[in-house]
Amino acid sequence: MIESSLIEQSYFSNKIDGNKLADILRSQKPSGEMLLNVAQMNQTHSNKIEYIEEEGIFTSDGLITSTKNISLVIQTADCMPVLIQTEASIAALHVGWKGLQNDIFNLALRKITGTNIKVSVGPHAQSCCYEIQNDVAQLFPESVLKRNNKIYLNLSKQITNFCQLNDIQIQVSKNCTVCDNNFWSFRENKTTQRQYSFIWI
Repeated sequence: MIESSLIEQSYFSNKIDGNKLADILRSQKPSGEMLLNVAQMNQTHSNKIEYIEEEGIFTSDGLITSTKNISLVIQTADCMPVLIQTEASIAALHVGWKGLQNDIFNLALRKITGTNIKVSVGPHAQSCCYEIQNDVAQLFPESVLKRNNKIYLNLSKQITNFCQLNDIQIQVSKNCTVCDNNFWSFRENKTTQRQYSFIWI
């Protein structure tokens, strides 16, 4: 389990933690009880964000809440899990290149309440391994690298640049889900397994 050093009460899982969300959440409680009520997403690579006040499964790629004792959960296997915290609320985003193109991060910042924004980006496919084609590269001209006649995407660069320009605290994981065997990667082997990232108040 990887704990964010920037945002309290948030974690990113890896293979060692297994692939069962209930077990991962329960592992954070010495008593063996479930940590929190869970709000998950039926993720569709959209920019849809839901404000919620109760547990459940929501068709979206972003959740925001100001309600205590609800854990917002993201599933990823190469996309970015992005956790956001203010003094009043929290958000959890599933961000791939489609979500990035459709401005899901900035939409979340406009919807979330509170100030003193903190952003933590968990393990994801890094520019060492995230190979893309010209059509995607043209969407993110400032975030691509070219090596050996191949194009690679720095998926977190756009968000990082925005945060730095707007004095928003941000932490970005350097763990690459593709080449680090401690993580599940769809790009590596088409796995159906996923990492879980979660945050709560």
